[in-house]
Amino acid sequence: MSNRSAVFGGAGFIGTNLVYQLIEDGQQVFNFDNLSGLGNLLNIAELMQQSRHSFARCDISNPEEIRQALLMAAADTIYFCITPKNPEEESSLENFRTFFETVKEWRNGMADTKLHKIVVVVSEHYKLLGTYGKMYTGLLKLLDSYASDGLPISSLLVPPAFGPFQQPDSPISMIIYRAIEGETIPVVNPEEKVSDLVYVKDVVDAIVLVEKNGKIGGHYHLTGTTSSMSNIEAADVICDSLNEALPPPVGRYQALIEEVTTSLIASDISKDESALTVLGLQNKTSLGEGLKKTVSWYLNNPRWYNQSRTRFFYLWQNPETVLKIA
Repeated sequence: MSNRSAVFGGAGFIGTNLVYQLIEDGQQVFNFDNLSGLGNLLNIAELMQQSRHSFARCDISNPEEIRQALLMAAADTIYFCITPKNPEEESSLENFRTFFETVKEWRNGMADTKLHKIVVVVSEHYKLLGTYGKMYTGLLKLLDSYASDGLPISSLLVPPAFGPFQQPDSPISMIIYRAIEGETIPVVNPEEKVSDLVYVKDVVDAIVLVEKNGKIGGHYHLTGTTSSMSNIEAADVICDSLNEALPPPVGRYQALIEEVTTSLIASDISKDESALTVLGLQNKTSLGEGLKKTVSWYLNNPRWYNQSRTRFFYLWQNPETVLKIA
């Protein structure tokens, strides 16, 4: 494993969890984020005084900012944890192209660079909204082209993740936010099996594994946890965890559940389901265990929750923007 790591998107959900793990593993981490989306400086507030963590703003649409970040970090490994904001648009990958083109030019101009691996983390988050397949196909082609140009790229496709530091931009986190606030909890297609989901700590383990053992040019896939849970059962686990840790004034959190039926969302993503199994990833967190850990984290981090609640007030007040309920 490298000693100096640069994480782009390191104040976002997956990026934040990765940064904490890399520092725990003894890395010197250079953290870059433009803070314009779901990136949240509060996520990394505890790290700001640590000697092994440095943060700077960086916009991947700006080649000069990218070059400054690369010079600052002089990293052995680059982790790229940024997902396009609008995956349906033709231009969604333009910033990615700018980033990798700048990295290629920088690396070619630096004879003494120690960069040996670029791990690109691709979240399937937008699969929940049915708007992902075209962008993902285009991204793989883009990565293949830069790998053939000599960039040491490996990619990891991960299912929609949940866990610590997540804003209410996905169904799991939205349920937790709305339950804590005493709002109704919409559960879409309650009897359907839970979609492919993975606890974010398992995502981080997979990222580290790809950095260590992944082949240059390889595209790897982390499968979600196998679960027989339905959507309503998952919501019930969340509510039971809250009933025990933060009892409501009256009754149980399950009383807030509102069942919603809508058409199922199809996804056309093609992927290699077996690649990470070859690398030896095992012992993933079960869905039930992950849900309980996530609820516990939210309740044990009130300062983060309260500030995040204020910043993302619109999201948890308007679940249709998350669930795309017709």
